[in-house]
Amino acid sequence: MKKICVHVVIGVDELMQELLKRTSYMAVSLSSDGAATEGWSDRWILTGDELLWARDRMQEACDRINGVVSAYLSETCVPPVQEDTFSFVLVLPDEVFPGTDGVVKRTIREAFISYVLFCWYIDRIPDKASYQLSQFEENLSLLRVRLNRRRVPIRRPVRS
Repeated sequence: MKKICVHVVIGVDELMQELLKRTSYMAVSLSSDGAATEGWSDRWILTGDELLWARDRMQEACDRINGVVSAYLSETCVPPVQEDTFSFVLVLPDEVFPGTDGVVKRTIREAFISYVLFCWYIDRIPDKASYQLSQFEENLSLLRVRLNRRRVPIRRPVRS
């Protein structure tokens, strides 16, 4: 049986740039008159100043994602540990649909982002935090579905 190896590498810098973008969009929508006082956005925008905090949340997200992909993690090809990246090497059966690797990569990246945003908004905007948590759970669910979906039905041995 053939296998497909999918190497997912997500950089902390890449995640921080996306988090800055998304929290900036939210801050702009929260600005009532556009001429807010100096420092008003510090409470809403996730910047590099919060890198240590964000890195801890990213590690929490990584642990939760590992729980979903653990059955597919490669035992022979373990990625080198790098400080500013999160790496997963997944071994998928050949029967998965074409393009599954790209969807898996995007879904894992979105899961990281939605989890960090959930933690960021929990004390700031509870409604937005609950939305981000639902997005995170939806990403994990989509990841499970994509990893288990096959072109050919799975055949399991049957005892007689």
